[in-house]
Amino acid sequence: MAPPPLTVIHLNGPINSGKTTIGVALARVLPDARFIDGDDHDAPEDAPFDVQWAIALERLVTQITHARERHLVIAYPIGEAEFERLRAACDARGARLCVVTLAPPEGIASSNRGSRALTDWERNRIAEMYREGYASRPFSQMVLDTSDATPDACAARIAQHVAATES
Repeated sequence: MAPPPLTVIHLNGPINSGKTTIGVALARVLPDARFIDGDDHDAPEDAPFDVQWAIALERLVTQITHARERHLVIAYPIGEAEFERLRAACDARGARLCVVTLAPPEGIASSNRGSRALTDWERNRIAEMYREGYASRPFSQMVLDTSDATPDACAARIAQHVAATES
């Protein structure tokens, strides 16, 4: 019997929405899952954002192409162009793509959460990301306000959604 096909769960959202924390928790509760932090892309820190994003995106596409797990959990903010590239990578290998946008209210995302102390640059970028629509992507299968639940509870809700929509 063939193994179940790959499901890629992409956690999108602005800075400080919980992508990494919830992604790690989600990979723990899904069967045969691996977590990938899109920020770990090895691009030079002083490279322009578009260069960093291009390097990060190609790394994610490569990970999707070669994944052996049943579930791949990715944490990285994406727009329409990145979504189309990830969807094409998933389609090319018969994988399912489920985008979950993490969307706490902007005031919550702009505050220090957990052990993370935001820099002024991050606070300004969070405001930009909300204006640019990172908290409300139309290609999302699920939008989740992460301000009213623990990371484990958010992960459980996402896992339940993924299980309910797997065929």
